[in-house]
Amino acid sequence: MEALLRVSDAALGSLSLDELLVELLERISEILHSDTAAFLMLDEAAGVLVATAAKGIEEEVEAGVRIPLGRGFAGRIAAERRPIIIEDVDHAEIFNPILRQKGIRSLLGVPLMAEDTVLGVLHVGTLTPRRFTEGDRDLLQLAGERAALAIRHARLYDAERVARAEAQAAAARLTALQRVSDAALGSLSVDELLVELLERISEILRSDTAAFLMLDEAAGVLVATAAKGIEEEVEAGVRIPLGRGFAGRIAAERRPITIEDVDHADVLNPILRQKGIRSLLGVPLMAEDTVLGVLHVGSLTPRLFTEGDRDLLQLAAERAAVAIEHTRMFEQRRVIEAIQHTLIPPLPNVPGLELAARYLPAAVGTTIGGDWYDVFPLGRGRLALVVGDVMGHGVEAATLMAQLRTALRAYALDGNEPGSVLERMNRLLPSLSPGTMTTVAYLVLDPESESATAVSAGHIPPLVVHADGTASFAPVEGDPPLGVSRTAAYGEHRIEVPAGATLVLATDGAVEVRGESLDDGLERLRALAARRPGTETLCDAVAGGEVTQVPPADDLAILVVRLNELSDRLHTSWPADPEALAGLRHLLRRWLARRGAGPDEAYDITVAVQEASANAVEHAYAPGPAAFDVDATYDAGEVTIAVRDHGQWRPARGEHRGRGLPMMQALMDSVEVEQGGAGTTIVMRRALKRAVAA
Repeated sequence: MEALLRVSDAALGSLSLDELLVELLERISEILHSDTAAFLMLDEAAGVLVATAAKGIEEEVEAGVRIPLGRGFAGRIAAERRPIIIEDVDHAEIFNPILRQKGIRSLLGVPLMAEDTVLGVLHVGTLTPRRFTEGDRDLLQLAGERAALAIRHARLYDAERVARAEAQAAAARLTALQRVSDAALGSLSVDELLVELLERISEILRSDTAAFLMLDEAAGVLVATAAKGIEEEVEAGVRIPLGRGFAGRIAAERRPITIEDVDHADVLNPILRQKGIRSLLGVPLMAEDTVLGVLHVGSLTPRLFTEGDRDLLQLAAERAAVAIEHTRMFEQRRVIEAIQHTLIPPLPNVPGLELAARYLPAAVGTTIGGDWYDVFPLGRGRLALVVGDVMGHGVEAATLMAQLRTALRAYALDGNEPGSVLERMNRLLPSLSPGTMTTVAYLVLDPESESATAVSAGHIPPLVVHADGTASFAPVEGDPPLGVSRTAAYGEHRIEVPAGATLVLATDGAVEVRGESLDDGLERLRALAARRPGTETLCDAVAGGEVTQVPPADDLAILVVRLNELSDRLHTSWPADPEALAGLRHLLRRWLARRGAGPDEAYDITVAVQEASANAVEHAYAPGPAAFDVDATYDAGEVTIAVRDHGQWRPARGEHRGRGLPMMQALMDSVEVEQGGAGTTIVMRRALKRAVAA
């Protein structure tokens, strides 16, 4: 028992499995007074016993002896799960010739069993003939049982130690990889990001050099963009054709490549040899199955890069690709927004109208598009509304869009009717960009007549949403897009836009879903507009994807204009600019007509208000931006209009000036002038004949 206790001594638990087996054989040899001893452990998958540790016959471990189950001395012990004694080796079935070569004469072997599982075989031998007794057999079996428990414990300990080491290595690798995709990198530019990534990747792989070569897809080459340790290749502007050399093959074949000896490899870039790089490992930079470039690391001393190194660099490259793509998209979107901010004009402030618009670049991709909108006054109270879509993407499309927008404004402000404007643009387009096509919807809104003249060059029709919530697309037939035919004609269509109605103009990116009919998207827009009458809320809903239900695959532009109903109380504010008086006149005539004023009454009141407003513009302010207010009220058949400025009137200048007040008094029933430190207010009243008669 004392001897057996030495086999299962708790002190053995601190040994590794290999150390344990050697120590056990020493103790078992002492117990059995044997010349040799050996452990053969079972490889269950292969069905063989493998010589793992030996004393006195170390040659069988060095030779890697493998004994099939059921064959020979050890194979039978494991297969039959019982001890076997061989008194004379020379006259027995021995599979392993080393036993005879070592001069072993007698053998005793037992199975190593742990919880009815065979772990292997333990055998001892003598160099002189020996009759092993039942006591020897039982003693070796007991020793084998203790050894089996110790072996299982050591295996579990080793497995736990390996698992712990792997977990620590995985945690360290995860920490290292996390540094590659660190959110803090998001504030860097692409150039700064690449340099920082190379520093971190070099630390992870413990490499002497590292480099990014980014793909120029149009040219079909990799361009050295950032490097650590081989900065010369960036300075020299190295360009590697796809499929050529080390980096070119990585990108073309989309797989990692290792070079153990640069001197005897296909390396196209001479700088790698000039810098003394001996070994290389490179992986493709991939983002959503798209090759962005190549990442490679190198060593100045010969190095055998392992599969672990390869996998680690590939993981680092994946994180780097995501970071690079994110930074690229951020920078491009920032540029796009800056360009669009300069190309898309601010909406004018037009009293009596509510205007809202949105432009949204496509969610897929980051290139600027050719969608656009425009709003500008045309004179006589009319307003131009435009939405267009230039075919293509990129700066070229945006530039053409800006040219077409400018041309449309010029033709419209020159007095051309809507159809004539588009015909001129159609003739202009081929000289700007041959072979390019664009769609345009152009409307001229006349709030006073509550109507619009519309013309369409292949664009989706305008949507009219009435005050009662009904919505329908205007019957505007689309003529050919601009650029299709030089001789195309563009017909004009009148659209009724009653007070309280809303006009919606949009590009197809606002409604189009791939794989669906365009009519489905138009119907969803119509239903949404009926539910969301507000101009801003409707724009937000369309830009937010409530029509398409998916991120837009194309740019979108939407313009929403509402012709407000004018109540009995009208408050407006106007810039102190003579140009503003025309808009004031048209709005006032529209308001008076709704109150029942006849043409002569509307004329008189409008002239009086214009005179009061002209005084505010001309006399009340020093040079610089300023404004005046006009408040109109209708009550019991009487119109009261107050014109209020916030400055001080100057004395009339010139011999024939200062006649505005007598004119107001002649046109209105009463005129009151209130002057104070905060400004001047002119209050005018006039009873309407129709209301008085009623």
